[in-house]
Amino acid sequence: MAAALATLAHPLTAGGLSVPAFTDSALGRLRWIRDLDLTPDISVLKTHTPSHRQCRLHSVPAWARPLLAAARAHHRLAPSPGGYVFAPLFPAEAKHLRAHAQRLAETGLPLAGSFLAC
Repeated sequence: MAAALATLAHPLTAGGLSVPAFTDSALGRLRWIRDLDLTPDISVLKTHTPSHRQCRLHSVPAWARPLLAAARAHHRLAPSPGGYVFAPLFPAEAKHLRAHAQRLAETGLPLAGSFLAC
């Protein structure tokens, strides 16, 4: 999984697609992830729902840590790093992100059933 995701050129895309792979959550959950939802060593990630009634902590597997570290670095280097880490992926209804997720699914990688939902 990590090798396939690492072939994606953009750190937000690769990091974003790693989250549903180890959290078993939909892509839509990415829109609520902030920088502070990752521990400094990127070993734990907190995911949110809009109502905050189903927020969860997830252990980040070793293969996903470099991908999320790159996404975090990209976020911090952005002109205005406030807000949500993966927010730039969602202006166009995450069509680009879903297209990459679909391409990965077609390679036979095991993905959660809700992975492509947004």
